[in-house]
Amino acid sequence: MTVGIKFDTISAERKTLMRRFFTEPQNISGNIAEIFEDAKHIEKVLRMNCGDKILVFDGTGAEYTAQLVSIEKSVCKAEILEKNYSLSEPKTKITLFQALPKAGKMETIIQKAVELGVFEIVPVMTERCVTKINSKAAGEEKSKRWNKVSVEAVKQCGRGLVPKVHEPVSFEKAVEMLKNLQIPLMPYEMLGHEGQKGLKEILNSDRTADEFGILVGPEGGFADSEAEYAVENGIKTIGLGRRILRTETVASALIPMIMFDRDEL
Repeated sequence: MTVGIKFDTISAERKTLMRRFFTEPQNISGNIAEIFEDAKHIEKVLRMNCGDKILVFDGTGAEYTAQLVSIEKSVCKAEILEKNYSLSEPKTKITLFQALPKAGKMETIIQKAVELGVFEIVPVMTERCVTKINSKAAGEEKSKRWNKVSVEAVKQCGRGLVPKVHEPVSFEKAVEMLKNLQIPLMPYEMLGHEGQKGLKEILNSDRTADEFGILVGPEGGFADSEAEYAVENGIKTIGLGRRILRTETVASALIPMIMFDRDEL
């Protein structure tokens, strides 16, 4: 017996094979999308031709099927044939508050969190962070680099929304931001397997909640005073099993747990 496949399914599969390129929303005007950052790659590496179809996304959730009409090393132009909105974006919004890890780890954390569906990422400066950012200019430079990592991760995994990576904030500021989310969580190994309450219990306490915050400590963990401050301000501490996870592992473990609980996986 032959199983039939709907044509629109085939069309969707073909779309996934198209090359995806990012451009800022302001680079889309009328039915023309201009691509700057990947222009040289399109011309010199991929050796694409006018007439080739591509997918263009602007980081806001919009995705465009387009056809290349002009290829130059500084800018490529594509005629928009169809506009859609990405179906790969989860309704559950998880903001990751990540304490600054040792050099090199942050990019991996961002990459994996974006692939798993994180909404935003806020780097946090805590007492025991090894990496220090001592000026606003340095923070801006780091943020610029981290946002590029976010864009590249979105290209790879097929999302339509580019999660913003904020400039680093203080621990106190992070807690203030967390308090505005429906369910703010802090994995904290010093409280043992369950923490204040088990993760399942917290997730079941409000089945309508779709905004979560995850506050992850650095390699040395949170200082006692930081943990106390977070608890006093309503942040819910949890355990993640009977083993201590590395800082770069926590988000990759917890984000899928929440997504699975909310039927996003």
